[in-house]
Amino acid sequence: MNKKLTALNYLWLAFFPVVISTALAIVPNQFDNFEDGTTQGWGSGGPNPNVPTNIATGGPAGTDDNYLRVTSNGGSGAGSKLVVMNSTQWTGDYLAAGVTSVSMHVRNFGSTTLSMRIALQGPGGDFWSVNPVVVAASSDWQPISFSVQAANLTGGANVNSTLNGVSEVRILHSVAGGFKGDVVVSQIGIDNISAAAQPVPVELNSFSASILGTTVKLDWSTATETNNLRFDVQRKYDAIEWKTVGRVNGNGTTTRTQNYSFSDDVSNYASSKIYYRLKQIDLDGSFSYSYEISVDNNLVSSFELEQNYPNPFNPSTKIRFNIPMIEKVKIEVFNAVGNKVVTLLNELKEAGSHEIQLKAENWASGVYYYKISAGSFIQTKKMLLIR
Repeated sequence: MNKKLTALNYLWLAFFPVVISTALAIVPNQFDNFEDGTTQGWGSGGPNPNVPTNIATGGPAGTDDNYLRVTSNGGSGAGSKLVVMNSTQWTGDYLAAGVTSVSMHVRNFGSTTLSMRIALQGPGGDFWSVNPVVVAASSDWQPISFSVQAANLTGGANVNSTLNGVSEVRILHSVAGGFKGDVVVSQIGIDNISAAAQPVPVELNSFSASILGTTVKLDWSTATETNNLRFDVQRKYDAIEWKTVGRVNGNGTTTRTQNYSFSDDVSNYASSKIYYRLKQIDLDGSFSYSYEISVDNNLVSSFELEQNYPNPFNPSTKIRFNIPMIEKVKIEVFNAVGNKVVTLLNELKEAGSHEIQLKAENWASGVYYYKISAGSFIQTKKMLLIR
């Protein structure tokens, strides 16, 4: 899959103003994805037998996804330490730009666990992360994030002075901390380096459940994510407490739409209704819960379009529908004079109960109609937006 041609690039560009390695100083939401075939200014800073290399395939998105490969050969002299640096677009005034963290995807190809840190050089001295991000040996692609706020950096004399005038940024392996890195035999992949101006919440677009036989399928999508480590899928029934029944890895920091799914075997549960929620966990261990959804533990017997809730609403509402078989479902919204405003859904859905969210932030107040078409089943209901 070519990242140039898919949502892995275009949705980022569509939803957020991004500078891709063209600025000569740090700006919020800066983004290096190495799709131009270069190292985008990241290098070794001098003679090095292991210069950073742009690899044309095998990044986090898979085939045809470029990434930066950094190698160290241990021993002594040039190339012995795992360090990559930038003295162009990642320099400048981090405080004025409002940049508080730098995130990326990494993959440890080596057999040694790495302690990754970010390091900054500037007028106030050299500074580096107080705490490293540990990347296990021979691990797959994963999102990591480094804080570049004063409280999370240590080293030189005046951290704010350095943050006001960063002249070089390094990503390196250092167990005890430092600006030069540790000697190690290793190789790491780096991709999607981004500068965050402020935390972007993990914004849930949709969350639905469908049941087929004794399997419940959960589907959800996010509009934005920041430092998203994973989702814990939690279930409960009757008066039983919530129980984690599975985990799905998150996508770190992104403003691109991400889609997730999870299947749960409920063959051993006699309860007529089963509830689910998502526990979203950040890289720093903090977490939050999604809204709850439920599924009837029996097959849906008929088509049904339920009344949206809440109604009246402002600015968002949820629309729930039931289908007794696999069917292509289209849900459209029309204004009071019959003009179509938006198509909310147009895809194949499995039998069961489903729920989608309607966001109407920029819509005028008034009456709207939502219509479902699923095979020969067509139904329309009225809803009211009040500003």
